[in-house]
Amino acid sequence: MTGKHTLPRLSPDRRALGYFSGALVAAILAIGVLLYLFPGIRPLSIDPSNPNVSLDDVEREVRRRYPVADITVGALAGMMTAGTVTLFDVRTLEEFEAGHLPGAIRIEPGASTEDILREHRDKIGAHPIVFYCAVGVRSSRVLMRTLQDLAPLTEGRLYNLRGGVFRWAAERRALVKGDQPGAPHPYDENWGKLLSRTIPRS
Repeated sequence: MTGKHTLPRLSPDRRALGYFSGALVAAILAIGVLLYLFPGIRPLSIDPSNPNVSLDDVEREVRRRYPVADITVGALAGMMTAGTVTLFDVRTLEEFEAGHLPGAIRIEPGASTEDILREHRDKIGAHPIVFYCAVGVRSSRVLMRTLQDLAPLTEGRLYNLRGGVFRWAAERRALVKGDQPGAPHPYDENWGKLLSRTIPRS
């Protein structure tokens, strides 16, 4: 006897299971780290179907998660009247066609700086740029993604519309659908409930 002990060999199936389990644990840890470091990628914790949740609550949550410069509906309306703003709608085509802010240019929610410059370079630089979507999440993400490259071209005049289309509609400001009056397009039933609670009744 040599006194040495040999470890039993694992079957290929058990080795594969061990590799898979290790990779799964590593992936879960990586996701946890990302969510901790970048809270903006987490879904909103606010439940829009809760009758106690207001658009003010949503706006505060968006501003906490996405620390970008924003602009109020009133300030934007003044810029639009003066013709001194470039307005990008960061929603789906269906939402845009249902109703959008006058003069808005639709871009994809996943648009990159390269996409924006390729399609709208002539609109960049002359005026401040305001991004908007339904409540501000998608537009904040686009602003954060493109800020570094667009800021030098606009002297840093890049903003997110606080409260998005929901806040615009809540203040009874005009939306357009082609040449006709439009309506905001809630992208699911729960957000529609929030919108109904927000818009004052006649």
